[in-house]
Amino acid sequence: MTRAAAPPILLQLHSAESVPSQIIALRSLKNELIGHDQRKEAYIAEGIIPALAQVLTSRWPGTQALDVLASQDPTTHIAENREACLQATLIVGSLAQGGPTFLTPLFASNILPTLLSILSSPDCPEEFCLPILRLLNTIADRLPLQSQEQWPRDTHLADLVFTSANIGFLRRTLSQDYQSMRKQAAIELTAALIGKLCLEETHKTALAESGVLDALALKIASFVVAKGFVLPGAEERLQEPGSLEDIPLPAPSSAQLAPILRAVAVIIEQSKWRAEHFLSSPGIVTVFPRQVPGFAPSDIRKAPWGSTYLSGSAVPRHLATNPMEQLLPSVPLANSKSTPNSASFPPLGHGGAQRRPSHSFPPPFSLAETSAPEDDENMIVPWLLCILRSEQGVVTLMAARLVTVLFRLGLAKKHRVPMFSYLLIPILIRMLDKDFRLADEDAANYDGLISPTQRLKEEAPAVLANLVMDDQDLQRHAVEGNALKRLSQLLKETYNPVTESSRPMWHAEDAPARDIESLSPECRLGPSGYSPTLCHVMRYRENILKALAALVPFKDEYRKAICEHGVVPYIIDALKPRPSDALADASMPRNTAEDGNPIPTILAACGTARMLTRSVSVLRTSLIDAGVAEPLFTLLRHSDTEVQIAATAAICNLALDFSPMKEAIISANIIPILCEHAHSTNTKLQIESLWALKHMVYDTANDIRMNIVQTLGPQWIMQVISRDPVRAASRLGPEEELDVSGIAMGRSNSAGEQVDILNPMEDAAQWDEDLKMTDTMPPSKMSLDMFLPDARRRRKLVLDGTLAQTTQSRQDDIAVQEQTYDLLRNMICGRDAPEMIEYLFRELDQDEFLDTIAETLRPRTIQLPHRRESTAPLHTPNEIIAAAAALIIHMAAGHPRHRRLIAFHHELLQSLGNYFNHSHKEIRLTCVWVVINLIYEEDQNDREGCRERAVRLRSLGFADKLLSLEDDSELDTKERTKTALHLLNKLSPA
Repeated sequence: MTRAAAPPILLQLHSAESVPSQIIALRSLKNELIGHDQRKEAYIAEGIIPALAQVLTSRWPGTQALDVLASQDPTTHIAENREACLQATLIVGSLAQGGPTFLTPLFASNILPTLLSILSSPDCPEEFCLPILRLLNTIADRLPLQSQEQWPRDTHLADLVFTSANIGFLRRTLSQDYQSMRKQAAIELTAALIGKLCLEETHKTALAESGVLDALALKIASFVVAKGFVLPGAEERLQEPGSLEDIPLPAPSSAQLAPILRAVAVIIEQSKWRAEHFLSSPGIVTVFPRQVPGFAPSDIRKAPWGSTYLSGSAVPRHLATNPMEQLLPSVPLANSKSTPNSASFPPLGHGGAQRRPSHSFPPPFSLAETSAPEDDENMIVPWLLCILRSEQGVVTLMAARLVTVLFRLGLAKKHRVPMFSYLLIPILIRMLDKDFRLADEDAANYDGLISPTQRLKEEAPAVLANLVMDDQDLQRHAVEGNALKRLSQLLKETYNPVTESSRPMWHAEDAPARDIESLSPECRLGPSGYSPTLCHVMRYRENILKALAALVPFKDEYRKAICEHGVVPYIIDALKPRPSDALADASMPRNTAEDGNPIPTILAACGTARMLTRSVSVLRTSLIDAGVAEPLFTLLRHSDTEVQIAATAAICNLALDFSPMKEAIISANIIPILCEHAHSTNTKLQIESLWALKHMVYDTANDIRMNIVQTLGPQWIMQVISRDPVRAASRLGPEEELDVSGIAMGRSNSAGEQVDILNPMEDAAQWDEDLKMTDTMPPSKMSLDMFLPDARRRRKLVLDGTLAQTTQSRQDDIAVQEQTYDLLRNMICGRDAPEMIEYLFRELDQDEFLDTIAETLRPRTIQLPHRRESTAPLHTPNEIIAAAAALIIHMAAGHPRHRRLIAFHHELLQSLGNYFNHSHKEIRLTCVWVVINLIYEEDQNDREGCRERAVRLRSLGFADKLLSLEDDSELDTKERTKTALHLLNKLSPA
């Protein structure tokens, strides 16, 4: 096949003998391409990207040897080279405007690494930064939605931008003052880029540790100064540790706050330690100094040697209320009638408090167990509330997003809930209105894809979802504000036909066919992906589903309301992935159920389905009628692990004993898939799969139970339950500074809270002159060094991050072991339980099985070589104790032979006896139930066996242990103890 000749301008670029002639060709090429996607497509195939890459690598000063004639001015030569690079950059930006199909060849080339190296170089001129930053933002705006094999999750651009060298440039840009419009634009583009790309935990942590978060905090402080919100007395505390040497310069009136707030929110999401790092940054500490308690003058005494001291009766008194509090409206007190978290039914378990989160989608962040103490809330919280009341549009939404992040992380006062209910929720619900429009849309940022109003309405449901998650008061106010009805209508509208103003790209019918496979990756167009409007619709649908799911986890009436609004079929349609062989033509968008959805939308739909399956009535009617099972079963085989996790979490409730879907799961041959996922290297998938299997085996036919044991593998089961729950703690390094005392190992976090590293769940109930400004800015006293966190703050940030990762890893390991114990327990519940006990004893090796349970319950010590006091007694985590004890309860309800094996095991009951006075009520109760089951006479023929076991229990001191529970604070434990003592005294009198 004959290859078509390259366009003349491209030939001119290749044949240019001097830099000026190359510049002329580049300018002509730029004018030729702007706004013409068909020409861009042709030039891509003819090799324009390798040609532009060659210009950038050969013409940027410092990347090539200066081929300067003796008579030529080096300064002129450098200026010409820079101009050539600038024109090449503008052409790349024009290509990127074409959308995802043009991003594939760009990523295949070395253009982006080259541009980022230019941007990060010390000699990069100011006028060169803006085009590159705009280019990066253009690409970030057009990254395709993750969808099957065509567009897998790709962090290539983020990985390039957030390298250590490039993060230095981000910090330098954000730390400069608003001295010109050019600097202002660079700051805002940089913040916007962070807000679009920073999605990975590693990137967020890197930005916090490198000082970017501190630089963003200073920018927020400059807006605080500009709006006159600096706390009184802040000037007097400038010399205190952690503050700046001067009040930050005020931000100009033209500066935009929204991208700064978005960048901060993105970085600190999901991380309390990063949020605390932000609140302790010099900029925030300077404008919002922490209020310190004062003392009456009569309490301050002066010693003879001149120093002062406090009298013995001195009582600290707090300063006057923050003036910003006076700017906020008064709201009614919180409704004290809220009921505790409850669902229509809890997942099957041993009766203890379930720690499974109500999050219906991969949570962006979690609610901290405790809110900030009333006096420790940072003043940025009321300031953000003032901002969202006084500002409009995107600034309001971003202020709401940031204050919501702080609230979810426990860094806001508890009494803020009523204010959020009466102030924040109505603002967010108003943004859901069909007639909502920004007041001055033309003045807002417009990226050329969708309107600012569409962007704002797209994000509002996600902020609402994060705000009301796990808080019934906030959910109630949102529902009373008609949020369910509005969201339901909006979800339906996301299935309306999508109309596009653009027309399909014209191609000549007689255009020569091109051998695509013969082209290099830099000359080959990629899939077109979704059109901009369809991307907006899919993100909108995703966030609406998140909001619906966040509103209904506890109230059955809310779940029924969703069904009454007729949106269940639309939720089921959102579970369907986009076919892998579908061609996404950006010029001819389709929006039907058959066209499917990208992965983020599927994840949100799985979460919503999971919330709805909590309702027995909804499960038996609306969800069955809509056919929820089949798409979920299909998603179990999806190529993306996160989708598998979300689908499995939804199936957990379908597998419950009274669910009409249980038989459908068995007949659809889903059990082998769940068993396969239980062996996954992904811990979350393991947990969800074991949870679903735990429900499946309850009161199921023994042949199904036995099949599950064989499919999982007896050796694998024994390997999981025999893990040492505290083994990971012994590998912690000396930098963790563990405090070994008593029965736990802990340290205090930055808020002064004790963090138990070894037993993290112990107490769980559970980020040019013409460009100069008219209002000239004075030179700043700030230095760039202040945006590199000092050693103490940086070390604390790293330590807290490492601690959280270690804790999360341990929690996941504990959850896998706990679910495996629960799976074994449910296997010996219900019909033919003794037969299953015998089967487990045979398959898992009776002696090894019981020895493993005893070892799990045995208190142990841990060796820490780097500590002087290297030995400390440790408790097995509560979850494992309760799960293992519940398994013993059911084994003790088997045949007399099984009871005798339990009672006369050389170590099992001795280990269990350590927990009769445990602080956790459920553990105390399970211990009592073990005694009852061992000596309860079910058969007259077993009377002598009961007596023998009673004598054994008394010899082990169980009578005294039971006596200590006679006045237990829990009524259930007290009553069961009476029963146990009666049986024990009857069979084995003292």
